[in-house]
Amino acid sequence: MQILDCALPLVPAGLQATAVMIEQDRIVVTAGTIGTVATCPTCGTGSDHVHSHYWRTIADLPWQGRQIVLRVQVRRFRCRHCGSRIFAERLPEIARKERRTGRLALAQAQIGLVLGGEPGARLASKLAMPVSGDTILRLIRKLPPPPCPPPRVIGVDDWAWRRSRRYGTIVCDLERGRVIDLLPDRSAAPLRAWLKRHPTVALVSRDRSGPYAEAIRTGAPGAVQVADRWHLLVNASDALRSFLDRHHAELREAARLCGSGVRPSACAFPPDAMKPSPSNADARRQVRYRMVAQLHAQGLPIKEIVRRTGVARNAVRRWLRAGEAAPYRRFPGPSLLDRYTSFAEAAWRNGQRNAAAIWRALVEQGFEGGYDIVRRWAKRRRMAESERPNAPLPSWRVPSSRRAARLLTSDPTTLSRADRRFVDTVRAIAPSIREVADLINDFGKLLRRQSARSLAAWLEAASATALRNFAQGLAADLDALQAALQEPWSNGPVEGQINRLKLIKRQMFGRAKFDLLRQRVLCTA
Repeated sequence: MQILDCALPLVPAGLQATAVMIEQDRIVVTAGTIGTVATCPTCGTGSDHVHSHYWRTIADLPWQGRQIVLRVQVRRFRCRHCGSRIFAERLPEIARKERRTGRLALAQAQIGLVLGGEPGARLASKLAMPVSGDTILRLIRKLPPPPCPPPRVIGVDDWAWRRSRRYGTIVCDLERGRVIDLLPDRSAAPLRAWLKRHPTVALVSRDRSGPYAEAIRTGAPGAVQVADRWHLLVNASDALRSFLDRHHAELREAARLCGSGVRPSACAFPPDAMKPSPSNADARRQVRYRMVAQLHAQGLPIKEIVRRTGVARNAVRRWLRAGEAAPYRRFPGPSLLDRYTSFAEAAWRNGQRNAAAIWRALVEQGFEGGYDIVRRWAKRRRMAESERPNAPLPSWRVPSSRRAARLLTSDPTTLSRADRRFVDTVRAIAPSIREVADLINDFGKLLRRQSARSLAAWLEAASATALRNFAQGLAADLDALQAALQEPWSNGPVEGQINRLKLIKRQMFGRAKFDLLRQRVLCTA
């Protein structure tokens, strides 16, 4: 009786333990149902006429690190009031045709929500709840959707199911900081239908996507649209970068002026190694550029130019914006010789010109590289002395348009001395770049201070410069832009949820469909 008393907490309510058998890795509890009357599932009439019995084997939550197995004797009853005639009594907390209790199924599903199928199955086995990965996925799909109060303030954004191929939409409740739905694509139709099913939405934070704006206008016409401030900053940075692509000559001139006052000491990579030299690849590149420029002058679209020349679409756009095809830049990377450069330079200055002798001396110092590294270094040093004794000073490396945009919009106090000098030089020699960079910086200040009073003046000033296309795009979305400067809401929480979504998606990459991803994201929100 003491063992049976201990087994009482192990069985679900409505069952009574009649025997307990303790094995090495599991406990088998024999139980029966309580009560003399069962309800017919068809007509709802009670019956006490027992027809027969049968046994069900059901897994339950573990106890003391051992698996619990319930062997339950189930009765069949006769029903005299409907056509069912014979029915089996229903067990509490155990679904029909299930091999596990509801509480065990919930525990295994919760493990699966966090880890996925196969990893969840491995952990469940360690916890004395053995289950297959496929069963865990079925349990996840059976979970009911979590309760969600009617949303009032939401944020929407797209996420990549497969980058550049397929996208979806995530909808977040910004007031509660949780995901409330995933939509299968990022077109206007699914979001419009979702908004019509949720008429309580009063404010929507979004990026500057046209389909989202259209979906909100038609699905929730009374909702306030708020343009996300981070996306606005990205759009402004892209506008500046596009402008700099067309003014690369000024960036090169600024880099040359910055480097003209710096005379580096002798080093492992002399000026000849740092300065790009013409090559067959560069010559072919220039020929293709001339073909691209000629076709563009004839009025052909970029798609046709790509088809005729075989040049990548992005390269065609970059060449046409810059007005040239810049030669390949080759900059030596890190070398095993870097730590021993000073020793090799000292030997060279002392008159040692034999690469093998220098290599042997370096090996004695601990150098682990091969002879060829030292031989190539000596060849470069010899060429620098014999062919170009008075080599011109190397120019400062020309930054990409992306890096130049970052330098021009950064706080000067956070830049290095060399970067500040480059920015000052660009602003001094290129008034157009200075003007555009100042406007972009002013726009960033408007967003950070959330000041809408100066917006109209900024749009007017930007419309008179190379930023007019960017300004026109902002003016077309003026209401959402003004709301961004007045409302505290943004898509920041949505971006965080997208990061979590990406983690879950990558855990089951190539093995799951949209419904499982949606279930895992929503049920763990």
